[in-house]
Amino acid sequence: MNINNDLVELQPFLMSSVPKSGTHLLHQILNGIPNINNDIKDMEKKFFIDHHPQNSSIYKDHLYRLAYLQPNEFGIGHIFHSDEYAYMLKRLELKHIFIYRDPRDVLISLIHFIPKYWNEHPLYNDFNESIVTNVERIEKLILGVEDKWPNFDAWNRPFYNWITDSNTLAISFEELMISKDSQRKCMKKIISYLFEDKKPPLPLEKIITLMEDNINPGKSRTFRKGKIASWREEFDDKTKEMFKKVAGDLLIDFGYERDHNW
Repeated sequence: MNINNDLVELQPFLMSSVPKSGTHLLHQILNGIPNINNDIKDMEKKFFIDHHPQNSSIYKDHLYRLAYLQPNEFGIGHIFHSDEYAYMLKRLELKHIFIYRDPRDVLISLIHFIPKYWNEHPLYNDFNESIVTNVERIEKLILGVEDKWPNFDAWNRPFYNWITDSNTLAISFEELMISKDSQRKCMKKIISYLFEDKKPPLPLEKIITLMEDNINPGKSRTFRKGKIASWREEFDDKTKEMFKKVAGDLLIDFGYERDHNW
């Protein structure tokens, strides 16, 4: 939203997420802040590293494009945490907002998203031709498929590791969805982080109202339900034990469970 470009100038920043964790929701919220903008269709402002690169050219490409971001713009993407990337953001003096979600809900969202939208995913054809039930898809994403896709912990953990990065503002999807009060507190946290020692262009409550008003799930092509704890509708006892064995520590390490007794 553009109010007055002369009123405040912010250093560009990066917004990233665990895939299927509220990417479009946070994008809309950030675009609701006066003078802040990201055109989600602009591929030059999208940043993806969802593997462990062997070729450093991908970092060079990201470094160049991140450095090209203009004041009051932000980049968006899904990026594995690495020391290289964290150093790159620090070198460029770019702030980083990261959104994550209960990994079990991420899993449920993926089983619906992959066969419908993610046609570049290695399991896209399988999920449309031979692995067609939710139970089968859940199992494959938890255990992984040899030579095609890693297990659930191996692929997701590098995203969640941004939570431990001291220069990153990590917020959860649940913070934005559990209640209006929680959502507004989260928005205040975002404004405080972005503006820091600068004067916001409008009073805080007015900015929060604009951020709220810019939320429109209908504008997200990939939005499905956005529910909290939707995994409870899909997990049976076998699925629970399988998830605990492969990715149970993911829940504990990043604050979703205290132990494996869930």
